Amino acid sequence: MDRIDVAFVWHMHQPWYLWPDSDLAALAFARLHATGAYYDMPWLLRNFDDTKVTFNLVPSLIEQLQLYSGGAVTDRAMQLSRRDPDDLNLDDQRYLLTHMCGGHPGGAMAASTRYGELLHKRGLDRKSETIDRACRRFDVEDYRDLQVLFNLAWCGFALDHESDIVSELRSKDRDFTEDEKNALVDAMESAVSEIVDLYAESASEDRAELICSPYYHPIMPLLANMSDAERRIDPAQLPERRWHESEEARRQLRAGLEFHQRTFGRHSGGLWPSEGSVSEAALAIMAEEGVEWAASDEEVLAASLRLGGRPSPQQLYRPWLAADGRVTMLFREHRLSDMIGFVYRDWSPSDAVRDFLSRIRRSAGQFDDGSRPPLVPIILDGENPWGWYEDAGEGFLTALYEAVEAADDLRAVSVSDYLGEFPAEDRLDSLFPGSWIDHSFSTWIGGEEHRRAWNLLTDALEATKRHEGEAEDEALSCAREHLMIAEGSDWFWWYSENQHTLDADIFDALFRSHVAEVYRQLGEDPPEAVEEPIYAEKISRLIREAVGRMTANIDGRITSYFEWQPAALLRTSGLASAMQRSNYIVQEMYFGFDEQNLWLRLDTDLPARESLQDCRMEILFGGETEHTIAITAAGRGEPEINGSLCENAECAVDRIVEARVPLNMVDVEPGGTLRLAIILGQDGKILERWPELGYLQVAVPSLDDMISSWVI
Repeated sequence: MDRIDVAFVWHMHQPWYLWPDSDLAALAFARLHATGAYYDMPWLLRNFDDTKVTFNLVPSLIEQLQLYSGGAVTDRAMQLSRRDPDDLNLDDQRYLLTHMCGGHPGGAMAASTRYGELLHKRGLDRKSETIDRACRRFDVEDYRDLQVLFNLAWCGFALDHESDIVSELRSKDRDFTEDEKNALVDAMESAVSEIVDLYAESASEDRAELICSPYYHPIMPLLANMSDAERRIDPAQLPERRWHESEEARRQLRAGLEFHQRTFGRHSGGLWPSEGSVSEAALAIMAEEGVEWAASDEEVLAASLRLGGRPSPQQLYRPWLAADGRVTMLFREHRLSDMIGFVYRDWSPSDAVRDFLSRIRRSAGQFDDGSRPPLVPIILDGENPWGWYEDAGEGFLTALYEAVEAADDLRAVSVSDYLGEFPAEDRLDSLFPGSWIDHSFSTWIGGEEHRRAWNLLTDALEATKRHEGEAEDEALSCAREHLMIAEGSDWFWWYSENQHTLDADIFDALFRSHVAEVYRQLGEDPPEAVEEPIYAEKISRLIREAVGRMTANIDGRITSYFEWQPAALLRTSGLASAMQRSNYIVQEMYFGFDEQNLWLRLDTDLPARESLQDCRMEILFGGETEHTIAITAAGRGEPEINGSLCENAECAVDRIVEARVPLNMVDVEPGGTLRLAIILGQDGKILERWPELGYLQVAVPSLDDMISSWVI
């Protein structure tokens, strides 16, 4: 093997944030990500002559950026950023403190001392009483600094280099003026207006291949044949009325392809199906609409080949023919992709790139096919990871591209260039229906809120069908457009029990507003069910609550089925952000209590001794003084237990991790709140942290609660 080809596919996506018949976006994320990652990625690529990547640009995102650029769209954060703090009313102040104070990933928050001060002054939560108290504490200078720092946190490294005002205000960090604030917002608006041209230039200069997705990012297989979801989901959990709407799926795909052609002047030969979701029915539509290649996740390949584990490098690092040979498929290397998305943000760029390329060489070195080089598909969000990197990802991306260009055995290629040189030859007998998450569709269908949403959507679809016998007029066309918006994957993502966001109620309202607009465009009254919120605020992300006092045998093993039954259970997938990874080491946490102790159990993806080999797990308890239990597992030897609590707590590691921690040693009493975090590291680098920021807050039952809920 003389060469390894690496295909970087950067996925750029936002849902449709505009309210029906309005120029106001409900959330500002399309614009805010634009001045960071969307601008940074093609800007940085111009520095490299021998690096070619693939940018996946979702039409619903690009159209919104065009509307912002033309001044046809605004959002409340944008409006309030311009407003003089002296003119803010109480409602404005509440919005600023709720939506523009904090909420950024760690890298952006850590860059400003003053921003941290303002967050602390506001309070760490967004409860109405917290916000109202903060409104009384904040003065004009606080609000102006908040306006500036909120926007600065969304400026990426390209603006740091290109805009004097951005770099100056970062250095200043406080005591800003109105002129400085308006100059910053001007610079951000200018950057937004240049983004589409930047991507077009990257394609015309042959630095990037540009591809699209279905227009409003729907899960095409669920539209084309919802019964395919039954391969991984109990049919009883699915809506009773199954979608078999190939024309709805086709309409989304065709609209996306046509928009891409109009915007960039060239056909999108490739496709990232929304969420990497594929099926035989969806792939047939792609073939009929002229899609030449599409991508999904390696777990879909493993299921398609009926493997018991991961595909081998020989299977994973090659393209496959599907849809009777009409569409070429490649499959995401999810472990390497997740390293960029979740792990390397805490490493130095040089260490991260050295590790990444070593992993590529080690894995692809097993590829043995004299007719072609291996193709390693690295596919992930092009926007969400970089806010967690200390420098918005500039150091890592620069070092990565430089190292690949300098290597004799590596080449960064676009997917179409590789396929043009080495067409797919191997065929898949069948394609397993699934997505990039657990090769299933369970994130978008199968839950109680999912079923309510799909039922509303089904009724709206039937309403459009009632009017199909009429002449194709503007009203029916508009109704179908709102139906397409409501078919987008994001609404269903946030209805999932395993996803969370502070803006879930807004996503819910957006979804239902577009469903209602389908009826209004058709001249009908929306059904009352559309007015009822679907999203039910989860008071706790616990899978189950604690039901009484408990004790356990601390030996690292599950002594009996009933041992941990009284404990509360939390799954780490329920703490995942929008940027969900493919697998985690820590899978479940159990919290049990008696009058004096916390009983803690941690379940890992493999037996704990195996999962924690060459790792360090730290259980960190927050309070006036931080306390720790640290577990170091070197090779297959006996794990070492140390940390400030090792003399007072019990801990054991075998199949699971078990610990008993006296509550008085972590400054907590019954009826109080325990604060803790779980951190996994390797070679000084963080692999996982639960939660990503701050601490889990666990309510400790009062003595009365322990007695009254005692299970006998």
